Amino acid sequence: MNKVAAIICYAGCAGLAWLLPHTAYATLPALVTLGAQSDSPGVLVMSSDVKRLTTVSQTFGFLPPLSWKLAFNERRGDMTMAEFIPANETLNNWSSMVCMQGFKGLAEDVDPEDFLDSMANTYREHCQGEVIYQQLGSLKIEGYEAVHGLLGCTSMPNIHNASAVVSTSYITSPQGEMGYFTVISDDDDIYLVHKSIRTAVFTATSAPINQNNYRDFMAEP
Repeated sequence: MNKVAAIICYAGCAGLAWLLPHTAYATLPALVTLGAQSDSPGVLVMSSDVKRLTTVSQTFGFLPPLSWKLAFNERRGDMTMAEFIPANETLNNWSSMVCMQGFKGLAEDVDPEDFLDSMANTYREHCQGEVIYQQLGSLKIEGYEAVHGLLGCTSMPNIHNASAVVSTSYITSPQGEMGYFTVISDDDDIYLVHKSIRTAVFTATSAPINQNNYRDFMAEP
């Protein structure tokens, strides 16, 4: 297994989240006011690593609503991850998610297009239905090189690992999962940011996000 494949296999987030056991939370779920410093209850002051992810993500329009919560974040080796979901949902039962990941030093080994392709290949290994994958081309914003695309699964197993919150592992009925992904590269690092939704199982022709409506999807709160 090469370096890129190894990183993606433990990267987590959305359909791949069950590959990464949430054995402990770096911070317990809390409402988060992004960029704010406050001692008020329920307001989470983010680590410098997560602040860096949100800065990059904001540039590409991925910053979640203030009413959402930072449900999970951790640093593992050169990978930093943060997952945001609606305040009334959990990591084991979410309908919408914004996930941000940073991979320190990976830009020397892979370009954004190959990274997104590798992400899609790993996604295929776990999808029980049909994988929907469509690259939407390259971007360059404020000096960042990036590619973006749509990635989803018509029927994704919903597997939950035991964690600090859930005492036992269990499997629920599969759901459809679809998201808009952007892979960003600077001189040193790779960033993966995406917004995904879970729905009832769907077909390839009835995917809830497609090339015609993904901009509207990204504009939704």
